Amino acid sequence: MDLGIHVFRLSEESFRHARSRNLVLSGVWLFLMLVILAFIGIPRDADPRVCLLVFVVVLVVSVIGNFSQRWRAKEVHQTVGLAIGADVLRYVSALAPPVEMTRTEVVRLQEGRSGLLIEATAPRRAVFIPVSLERYALARDLLSAWRTPEPLTRRGPGGAAVLAGWAIGILGWLGGKFLENPWLAAVSTLAFLGVGVWFAWIVSREPLVPPKTKSLLLIFAAGALLVLLWRFIQPVLEPAR
Repeated sequence: MDLGIHVFRLSEESFRHARSRNLVLSGVWLFLMLVILAFIGIPRDADPRVCLLVFVVVLVVSVIGNFSQRWRAKEVHQTVGLAIGADVLRYVSALAPPVEMTRTEVVRLQEGRSGLLIEATAPRRAVFIPVSLERYALARDLLSAWRTPEPLTRRGPGGAAVLAGWAIGILGWLGGKFLENPWLAAVSTLAFLGVGVWFAWIVSREPLVPPKTKSLLLIFAAGALLVLLWRFIQPVLEPAR
């Protein structure tokens, strides 16, 4: 019996895009690992052969991690599915719990160059449908019957700005933790704090991030900041003992 339910999968173009993104992230991870080793892992007077060995090990681990991410991206690509009926939508993925919303719950439908963003309320949740979805035009027509699409307004910065923010945040944490000069350490801590507040603001406004994930990210950032602040708090507390 035809129930009027249309099922959609991601296209191969989507998988190629995810693979390219993972390659960039692997390169950024390799760079940050080398910076971390320069900060804390390799003494300045170390044998050049030791430095070369460490570099080769980090490079091999990065290559293995990249292949692992490519396999993971393929697995995720195969598990993503979207079902649209006359009055209900269901989105499933290996990366997050299934999201379901009815036609009456949808409060906003936005469309941009990269796809559709569907937002529902009670409870608040969202689904993003990329243009790389197979039969994207059909999915768009079905959802446009629910609500007229609005222009997609960007809530946060682009991918390049996010990667730069991550790099500055990690370097700021390393500087605040390991730099001997207290003034430079303080400046690094402030840089980490600034990036942390910026990311918290971005994540809080992003409907695609589940509430539990937002809480975990906030706890992680607060713990990392506390580790840095303890360096400055500890000398103040010692005389009181």
